[in-house]
Amino acid sequence: MPSQLLGQLTFEELVDRAFGSDQTLVNGIQFSNQYIRIEGSPYFAGSDYYIAGWFRIGSVCIEEQCFDQVRIRYNLYTQKVEIEYVSQEGNLNQILTVPEHIPSFTLEGFEFRRMQLGEEAPMYYMMLSSGSTSCYIGWSKEVLGGGSSPQRFSEPQRTYWIYDGEQWITFDDKKSYLKAFPAERKKDYKALLKREKFMFNVATTADMSHMIGETMRLIEQGEGI
Repeated sequence: MPSQLLGQLTFEELVDRAFGSDQTLVNGIQFSNQYIRIEGSPYFAGSDYYIAGWFRIGSVCIEEQCFDQVRIRYNLYTQKVEIEYVSQEGNLNQILTVPEHIPSFTLEGFEFRRMQLGEEAPMYYMMLSSGSTSCYIGWSKEVLGGGSSPQRFSEPQRTYWIYDGEQWITFDDKKSYLKAFPAERKKDYKALLKREKFMFNVATTADMSHMIGETMRLIEQGEGI
């Protein structure tokens, strides 16, 4: 895909090029914080180094064109990429992108692609790979509480899909992870979790990336799943 620096176009021009004159889309992309009364943050933060909600430098693809050095953040609750840019007048603006027109983006060194896997609705999946094996990790957040309790965003929820070149497996916790593999190899994957002291519900992004990498290497060393 051709690459072009964002500074060569304002995002308003970029939006016009990508979306045309469809006022429904254009009206839907101006940022407004609808979640100010909800505790916590809906945004992806790949490490403790980053504060959730901060814009970071990444890249974003709109239709067939990719743009580097873009200030973005990824809202796990809405499944939308938000972009911060400076207008020609020097104003700092924020845009909510339209997912159907953003097939992929990169953030904190990770690549995300919008896909539909299984019966899930289309969403962005973080991509990891090892040899011929690929893993797609779907991130999401929910709003908890309500009524007499204050609302808050949940911890990130992750769903994993691994493709070994022939078939898919999917899991989201220890039980479904171990169930996903043949009985004769289950001890290998159980030993991996024990060795890494990996816990699905509290694993950091770095822990998760390492464990998934080790899992894919086990698949590569075996006879498939």
